[in-house]
Amino acid sequence: MKNILDFIKNNFFNIIILIVVVVLLMQRCSSTSTPVEKPTTKRDTVWVQSQNFFNTLPTVMKTVPGQGSKEYLPDPNYEKLVLQYQELVKNYIAKNIHKDSIKIDSIGYVKIEDTVSHNLITGRKTSYSLKYPIITNTITLPPVRKNQLYYGGGLEYSPVGGQEFNAGILLKTKSDQIYSVYGGLNSNGSYQIGVQSFWKIKLHK
Repeated sequence: MKNILDFIKNNFFNIIILIVVVVLLMQRCSSTSTPVEKPTTKRDTVWVQSQNFFNTLPTVMKTVPGQGSKEYLPDPNYEKLVLQYQELVKNYIAKNIHKDSIKIDSIGYVKIEDTVSHNLITGRKTSYSLKYPIITNTITLPPVRKNQLYYGGGLEYSPVGGQEFNAGILLKTKSDQIYSVYGGLNSNGSYQIGVQSFWKIKLHK
């Protein structure tokens, strides 16, 4: 027994290092999988309402000659011919205003107002009113889990052993398991070496 105590006393720090290495190897070879936290997604929807008004003048791209018909043949009676001419002039110089509204799905509409005179579109007014959503998805990735290593010590007192100083190393793994290796020395000259292991307790919210 004395030989064992002498061996421990002479190789105290080497034994602690050996225990730390063993714990690290056990943790490395452990088959317990690290729980994976899923990314969180936050969706924000902002409704945007847009309105505007334009004045434009369409350009004649091509003129296609029309075909004559009996309706437009000159009347052989002069008085009737004059009336016929006056009617054509009145229709020619008149301004015909055409309005139309085009619905765009469920987000709004476009209104068009054309003015036609002298057989041409002399003016066009376009206005629209749209209301559409802008959706923003914010993805928050969980923090990357890493192994964490701590070191520290403490001072204890007991009526039997007197004062005792201890120091140790604590390893917290990615899966929230904790391994601890510690050693102590009391005022009587006695050594103490220990290994601890802790597992996380999941509490219900």
